[in-house]
Amino acid sequence: MNKTIYTESTSKASEHTADASVSSIQTVSESPAVDTFHSRPSIPIPQTLEEKWEKAGIEDAFIFGSVMSSNKDLLLELLQLSLPEMEIEEILDAGQEVHIKTAVDAHGVRLDVSVRDNKGRVFDVEMQLRDESDIPRRIRYYTGTLDQTNLKPGESYNKLKDTVILFITRFDPFNRKKRRYTFRNICLEEKENRLELGDGTTKVILNATGKEGSIPSALKDFLDLVMGIRPSADDSYAGRVQKQVEAAKRSSALRREYMNWEMTLLVERDKGRTEGDTLRLIRQILLKLDKGKSEDVIASEVEEDPAVVHQFASIAAGMDDPNPEKVLGAYNDRKKKG
Repeated sequence: MNKTIYTESTSKASEHTADASVSSIQTVSESPAVDTFHSRPSIPIPQTLEEKWEKAGIEDAFIFGSVMSSNKDLLLELLQLSLPEMEIEEILDAGQEVHIKTAVDAHGVRLDVSVRDNKGRVFDVEMQLRDESDIPRRIRYYTGTLDQTNLKPGESYNKLKDTVILFITRFDPFNRKKRRYTFRNICLEEKENRLELGDGTTKVILNATGKEGSIPSALKDFLDLVMGIRPSADDSYAGRVQKQVEAAKRSSALRREYMNWEMTLLVERDKGRTEGDTLRLIRQILLKLDKGKSEDVIASEVEEDPAVVHQFASIAAGMDDPNPEKVLGAYNDRKKKG
C-alpha cells in the first residue's frame, strides 16, 4: 500500500554558515517570550535553557546536525572514519534535522543528519546522549521510514537504496564494552557458511565509552570530544570539529533557532506524555525540591529537560501547599487557557 510522504527540513546549512561571523550571543531578555509547552507569548525562556545552550558541544544533537550539515568535508571524513569498509568517496544533499512522516497521523522521525553518497546510498547519522533503552527498535523504525521515502509508487523493491543508520552514543547500549557495534541481517541456521539476507541495510553504533575493538585514532579522539574531552591538537579532526562548534555558537541566529528547536521538542514530548506519567514526574520533582536540590540537579536525576522541570517547579513555587495533584491541575488549566 502506497502512502503519501510528508517531509520538512527545519534548517538550511547555508544559513548557519552565513551567520557564523556574528561575534556576540544575545541574552535571554532579548529573545521573545515563549511558553515552553505551547509556543505562545506568556512566560520567558527559562534561564536553564540558556545555560543548556552555553554548555552544548558536539554531543548535542542540534549542534552536531548544524556543524555537520554546514561542513560537508567534516561529515564526509566522519563517515569515512566510521565506515572505512564502505569506501565513501563523495557525499551529496547533506540535510540537518529532517522531519519525516509517512502519513499525516503517523509517528514522525527527526533525523539529525541525512545524506546520500555518489553511489546512491543513504546515510542517517544520529547523536544520542541518553540511554532510553530503545535504540534497536528506533533503528528499525528509522530504516522503514527511510525506505518509504526512497521508493516511488509503482517502483520495484529492487530500486530501494542501500541504507546505513549510524548512531553515536555516550553510553554502551549493550554493555559489551565495544567501541563499534555493526549489525546486518543474517541467517541463523547457516552457521558455517555465513549467509546475509542482502536487504541493503547496515546499522552501526559507535560507543564513545567503549574500550575494546580497533578504530582509527582520529575517530577515537572524536568520540573523546563527544564525551567532553577537548582535543589536544587544533589541526586534528576533533580539533577542526571543535573549531566549527565554537564558530556555530557565536551565531545569534543559530542560538535563536536552537531555542525554537528545543521548544518544539518540549511540545512533542508533552503531547506524548500521559497524565499518569506527568503526575509521577511532578511527584519526583516536588520530593527533590523538598530536599533542597536545584532544578538542574533534578533534571539530571529524573532524566528530563531542565525547562520541563522549571515549568513544574515554578507552578509549585506559586502555591502555599503544593502537591502533585494541585500542580498537575494548575498545569492543565494553563494548557486550556493557552
